[in-house]
Amino acid sequence: MEQERFNKLTQMQKLLLIMESGRLVLEKKDNDRLLKLYVYKHFYVEVIYDSIKNKIIAIRTPDMDEVVEEYLGFLNIDDILSL
Repeated sequence: MEQERFNKLTQMQKLLLIMESGRLVLEKKDNDRLLKLYVYKHFYVEVIYDSIKNKIIAIRTPDMDEVVEEYLGFLNIDDILSL
């Protein structure tokens, strides 16, 4: 599945796909949010979970610049090269 098609899916469909076929690259806590970065097919998927509301607030596909900026200190170079 291509990134454009993935982005047109419902949040539940996206979640099911990444839980089934995605690979968790890293997690980080940001205030009351938990951010999980997955590799799905040949692109990244970010799941943002609000721990206060106890629910997922967004599932999005950040571009490489956003991933590097947001996760630079946490990324393993092998994960980037495996895309």
